[in-house]
Order: sequence, then structure tokens, then C-alpha cells
Amino acid sequence: MLTTIFSGEFLRRLEALCIQSIKEFRSVRKGDRIAKISGTSIEFADYRQYFPGDEIRHIDWNIYGRTERLYLKTFKEDIDFSTHVLVDASKSMLFPEGDGKFDYARKLALALSYVGLSTHSSVKVAAFSDLETSGSLSDTSFINGTPFFSKRSGIFSISDYLFGITPGGGTDFPGYLTRYTSLTKGHRGVFIVLSDFLFDPAGRKRGLNLLRYLNYDVKVIQVLGPHEMDPFRGISSAEVVDVETGERRLISDTRAIRKEYSVALEEHIKDLREFCKANRILYTLALTSREFESFVLRELPRIGIIK
Repeated sequence: MLTTIFSGEFLRRLEALCIQSIKEFRSVRKGDRIAKISGTSIEFADYRQYFPGDEIRHIDWNIYGRTERLYLKTFKEDIDFSTHVLVDASKSMLFPEGDGKFDYARKLALALSYVGLSTHSSVKVAAFSDLETSGSLSDTSFINGTPFFSKRSGIFSISDYLFGITPGGGTDFPGYLTRYTSLTKGHRGVFIVLSDFLFDPAGRKRGLNLLRYLNYDVKVIQVLGPHEMDPFRGISSAEVVDVETGERRLISDTRAIRKEYSVALEEHIKDLREFCKANRILYTLALTSREFESFVLRELPRIGIIK
């Protein structure tokens, strides 16, 4: 099925790339990296903010005495460098119809997984929404995603998983990440999130902050379509339905409405982009109108997600 999705030439070009990390990780596999995580090694690495659930024995009480804030000592130790690819499977990814957001996102997830597996990274893919099941996925497979794969042959199971998903439900981004990270504890590395991010800004910030506090190298790809950027094209009035909540609202195509929508969407995108920039999270906007291979081979290396 892989060769029906991607051309042989595109796959060969992906094999020459690797997932880039702005943090240092060390793996027992090929392509070693240095990991700065809480561990038992005697070699001190750095400090990071304490997060509930962390080992309290690594808290630096001297710093707490001076600042009344909890910080952990972190140490260098061998871990399995992992690449986590998380795809938004909420119902909003199916709309507007014709934009192909979910298809574009899962193809990106598949391409990034192939890059990771080609460099012997341990790769895991999962989908999130507030439904415990979606389409043909069982409760466990929906929450857990695929197993970790480190051989290139794992791409076929990842492809089956991604193309077996039917999006549905709304979004509980921080709640899902809390469950996911507790299930994958010990697999630190790069965490790539693919989503339209058209949900509560406070929720997306809580989710991304959780990944930061757990010391992942976080990267964000926001996937939007042309009809989302300009939904008024070719209409004078319409009934708008929130696909996740079912709320309905009548709107008319006026200059004021167009401007209000455009400003709101730009602010929503800007808020995410600036949050990412302020917190050393790589961010890019993927418009589904852009040719897919060009986006992967030119844009992703340009911003540093792959190299």
C-alpha cells in the first residue's frame, strides 16, 4: 500500500533525511544522541521545573529553599531515542469538505515515520480525539496507537493504522496527552503533533506545556485548508454547524463578517505560532493546497523538523 501513497523516488529522498532534534539525546541504537533526563547516572546535566509525578528524590531542595520553587536535577543516561507522531482525529479534521485536512495530516505522519525508521529511530504513531473509539479502532488501539517500531518494515503497520482511522468526536488534547505520556514513560525524544488546532487555546497550551515539562522536543504542524481560510467563497448566506458540538448558526456573507472571521482566524493562528516561538517549539503551517512532496522536502527541512 505504501507505493500507492508515495512514489518510489519520494521514498528514496525520504531515506536520505532524518528527524532533527534541538535537544540532545543518546540512544543504544545506531545514531547515538545524548539525553538530558532524570536518571540514576552520576553525570549531572541540567535543571528543569518539577512536574507532578516526577521523582521527588531528584528535587534540589537548596534551590527550593532560596526560591520556594521546585526544580529537578537531571542527569545524562542511555535511553531509547524515540519519535512520537500524534495525529488529530477529531471530527473537525474532516471539514470543510474538500479541504482534505485529515488525509494530508496522516500522509505527513506516514512520511515522518518513514524518515524516523530509515535512521533507526524508535517510532510510534497515535491519533487523538475525545472518543475512546473511532471507526474500526478499538479502545486500546485508539488510546495507545501503534507499538514502537525501529525497523523500516514497521511502516506497513503504521500505514494500516493511519488509514484505518475514521475521525470523530471533539478534542481533549491535554487529557489525551496525560494518558498517552503515562503509557509511554521512558521513551523520550521528539514529539510531533499534527492538527488543525481549532480548539480551545488554553487546552492546546496545557497540552504542549505538558510535553515540554516532560522534556520532549516538541514540534507542531498546523494543518488547514483553503476553504477554512476563506469559507465565504461562492456563498451569500449559510447555516454554519459546529461538527463537534452540533451547534448551529445562520450567517450572511457581508464585508464585516468576512473581516471578523479573517481577523479571528489570524489571531488564532498567531497565538499558537507565538506560543511555540516563545517556548522553543518548532511550528509550521501546512496548507493542504500546497503540493505535498514540496512541503515535505522543502518546507520541513527549511524550518528544521527534518534535515
